Amino acid sequence: MSTNELSVLLVEDDAMVSGWVRLALEGSELRLAGIATSAAEALQLAQRRHVDVLLVDYRLPDGRGTELVRELRRLGMGVPAVLMTANEERGFNEAAREAGAQGTVLKTGRADELLESLRRAHSGSETYDGRHPQRAPGRGALSPREREVLRLVADGSTNVEIATKLGVGGETVKTLLARTFAKLGVRRRAEAVAAAHERGLL
Repeated sequence: MSTNELSVLLVEDDAMVSGWVRLALEGSELRLAGIATSAAEALQLAQRRHVDVLLVDYRLPDGRGTELVRELRRLGMGVPAVLMTANEERGFNEAAREAGAQGTVLKTGRADELLESLRRAHSGSETYDGRHPQRAPGRGALSPREREVLRLVADGSTNVEIATKLGVGGETVKTLLARTFAKLGVRRRAEAVAAAHERGLL
């Protein structure tokens, strides 16, 4: 690989999409460093190969693309990441940003849009596709405390158990749950857990 070329690790389990990406990169300075078909495989390849930018499908066989990016950040890997999805999804840009990704693209977009997004991400710029509708008002990012409560809810803890584990009062737990549910746009615990998994928060 020449010094002017950029290596792209593609994380995608659909062979047709992988073929489209390969064709889109032809003739550009962007080269495929490899193709991973799962988050687990991507974690291994990202640590073994030189990668300048990641292109990650949102829905993978073993998890969400947001979860993969978040895990890479936890491991101290700051390689820029762009998340892909087939359809316009409300709140997708916000979810990608919260996970630590630099941008989003649509699989149904044009090849030049994909190339520009990868270039911008590598240069350090944000490159979120504006066709994804913004998250509904009031549904902002969860605070660390709210995410902690959400993890305990997902583990099946009751309000009393959450209060004990966090060292807070029962009313505080109710307030935290109310704020968390409002931001997720849900009313019940099961809905909150499902929404959290959808957004890669768990």
